[in-house]
Amino acid sequence: MSTTLPLRAVLLDVGGTLIDSDPSPPEVYARVLSRWGPEVAASEVAPAFRATWAELGELHPPGLDRYHLLKGGERAWWGEFVRRVVDRLQHPAPWHEVLEELFTAFADPVLWRVYPEVVEVLEELRRRGLQLAAVSNWDSRLPGVLNGLGLDRHFEVVLVSALEGVEKPSPVIFHRAVERLALTPAECLHVGDSPLDDYRGAESAGIGALLLDRHGLFSDGYRRIVDLRGIYGFVA
Repeated sequence: MSTTLPLRAVLLDVGGTLIDSDPSPPEVYARVLSRWGPEVAASEVAPAFRATWAELGELHPPGLDRYHLLKGGERAWWGEFVRRVVDRLQHPAPWHEVLEELFTAFADPVLWRVYPEVVEVLEELRRRGLQLAAVSNWDSRLPGVLNGLGLDRHFEVVLVSALEGVEKPSPVIFHRAVERLALTPAECLHVGDSPLDDYRGAESAGIGALLLDRHGLFSDGYRRIVDLRGIYGFVA
């Protein structure tokens, strides 16, 4: 006789899973920087953006919330990020002013697009009686973005790393989601687009995982889906 518990909840990543910025972050940075000095193209910003993200990511151990890394919290973290991007580009823009523009821009739901199948899938999962939780490595602006996009109404709980003080792939943030749903890890499935943060993180918490691979970037070593409708094959 099987001892597997029935699936009662789906946990979902947010960035790259439910929503994405449109225009892209390098495009937004390029527009703002170009208003504060010489014109710069998104193609120039992109490598500086990626390098800075990787550089700052190395400064904190995986699982610890990055936005608690600096004394000033998330605004200080983004300030350091913007300063390093500007320095890499050797652009004369005043990074303090650029930071204020960018911080406001990325808090605006208008900058974010919901992937086409998302609302359909969230509504169908709820119709099937499943609870939903959002589990995201993001700063404190995320709840406002989800609200502005009309997505927050689909979730029983929303966990944001900057507000929790811990981020994926730590099992802690997954366990908190499960506890707030009053369930066990075996009753939950997590879906996200990061092999480490989402897939391995969920597995480390004893939660089944699906890797959302929209662009066919990963190997067959994962249970993969190409869009969220693929979840239907794994839930009753």
